Amino acid sequence: MLRRSLLVAAAAVTLAACGRGGEAGSDANAPLLVGATAVPHAEILEHIRPTLAAEGVNIEIKVFNDYVQPNTQLAERRLDANYFQTKPYLDEFNASRGTQLVTVAGVHVEPLGAYSRRFRSLAELPDGADVAVPNDASSIGRSLILLQSAGLIRLKDPANPLQSLRDIAAYP
Repeated sequence: MLRRSLLVAAAAVTLAACGRGGEAGSDANAPLLVGATAVPHAEILEHIRPTLAAEGVNIEIKVFNDYVQPNTQLAERRLDANYFQTKPYLDEFNASRGTQLVTVAGVHVEPLGAYSRRFRSLAELPDGADVAVPNDASSIGRSLILLQSAGLIRLKDPANPLQSLRDIAAYP
């Protein structure tokens, strides 16, 4: 547990944890096996690796290119921790998959923005324009909250981080 706490403090990241229990990772000298998405999470872990090593925490980073496998392998105790997701995503993953992964620390949220190749500002966006949003539960909620803050939509419950398209009350 101390190894995980040091990792979280040094990384200043959101980690989900389950632990490998009595398996190879439980050896005090074994590296802490952390699953992460390539950018920016694995890059951040690579950056803090020397700091952690100086504090006696050796990490091994396993890079994933999707959002399902880091949690699946953590639930299967093939990882000690992972770093890639928001708390709402973890909550939705646990609920839909019957897992019981826990947040060790929630420290940052990835930035979210609106992007267009055709329009330079939201004021240029014509009525009836199509807007694409991510399809995972936590990112779509964040996207809809962003669209509401820009005045493009109105949500039934603006505080709910797990919004869905059904929660759009109006398109002003």
